[in-house]
Amino acid sequence: MAFHHRDKERTWLGSQVRDFTDRSVWVGYTCAVYWSITTLATVGYGDLHAVNPGEMAFATCYMLFNLGLTSYIIGNMTNLVVHAATNTFKMRDMVRRVSTFGSVNRLPRELREQMMASAQLRFNTGEVVQQQLLSDLPRALRSGIAQHLFRDTVERCYLFHGVSDGLVVQLVSEMTAEYFPPKADIVLQNETSTDCYIIVSGEVDVLATADDGREELVMKVGPNGMAGELGVIFGIPQPFTVRSRRLTEVVRIGQSHLLQMLGANTADADTVHANFVQYLKSLKEHVVADAPFFREILSDTGLDQLQNGAIFQRQPRNGAEIVRDQDARLGNEQYERRRYRPRVVIHDQFPGDGAEKTRNRPGGKLICLPESLQELMEIAEAKFGKAVRRVLTVDGAEVDDIAVLRDGDRLVLCW
Repeated sequence: MAFHHRDKERTWLGSQVRDFTDRSVWVGYTCAVYWSITTLATVGYGDLHAVNPGEMAFATCYMLFNLGLTSYIIGNMTNLVVHAATNTFKMRDMVRRVSTFGSVNRLPRELREQMMASAQLRFNTGEVVQQQLLSDLPRALRSGIAQHLFRDTVERCYLFHGVSDGLVVQLVSEMTAEYFPPKADIVLQNETSTDCYIIVSGEVDVLATADDGREELVMKVGPNGMAGELGVIFGIPQPFTVRSRRLTEVVRIGQSHLLQMLGANTADADTVHANFVQYLKSLKEHVVADAPFFREILSDTGLDQLQNGAIFQRQPRNGAEIVRDQDARLGNEQYERRRYRPRVVIHDQFPGDGAEKTRNRPGGKLICLPESLQELMEIAEAKFGKAVRRVLTVDGAEVDDIAVLRDGDRLVLCW
């Protein structure tokens, strides 16, 4: 700018270096770089300053650019620092809430330590699990990811040796990974059997609680082993406590999902049944002595009876009657008493034939669903004093099997 100005002395460089046009070009470049750096880093020192209006306009635009660039750099640096500290703040808040919850409810020290370890593990493995990310993906894509992650683990598990690819795909599609810190309880003894677990990595202890409250080690289960399957398959409360020895990754299989898949695949159910019986044979020698409850199960059923197919029944796909029938075959009175019995409403004629008739007609009778259709007819005969020939639903369909009825169904008796 100074070199092309008509009055060389009325420029920012000419006012300081009178004969700059006759000197080396490096003098001009050095002065220009010096002015740019000092103006960009600060507001300049004033030794090289604008003299004519053109230089003043250029200096103004340069300073505005300097302000924008500085704000951008400072803003990005602040975002980086805040983003790095956000996870720390979340962790601190989680620890504070866990600590407050344990103190307010006066939980034992062991439970508070397990809660704290679980919270820390969930925080550390958040990027590995990413359950929220997977839930936003299409179902087919989620299934493909699950096949890649867990298919080999399921195929190496003893219970699913030799089953069809279709059953493996159906099981793996609904699986999710869970992580447990060391000494964390995965399954509690006597809790309701709703899930079983396949060990992906790590190791767990299977413990039995004695009458005096002491825990005795029954066995150890490593990768590709299972935990909680005894309670799920027999339909009983969990007979053992399962506790992780170190950081353990597991995949969970729901009882209803497992029994539904086996009920729909007869050949696979036979294969799983054979694998399970073989597993019970291998346990009988060294587990029975440490697990009285397990010994009681074997004495009631017997491996020979189990080999005849007393575990898996080809029942309706919802799996509701599977647990009921297997409990009856186990012959355990304790679980017979706790068995859930559906309730149905029986009518002596079709209800709802007009509002006036409905108001003047006595309502139906609520009864517990018996074990057989013949017993249902006998109960209805005792209630209404008439011999029952057929049992219909309110939609007019004839009932041939008591197993198809559900809780809350309304039945019409034909005389």
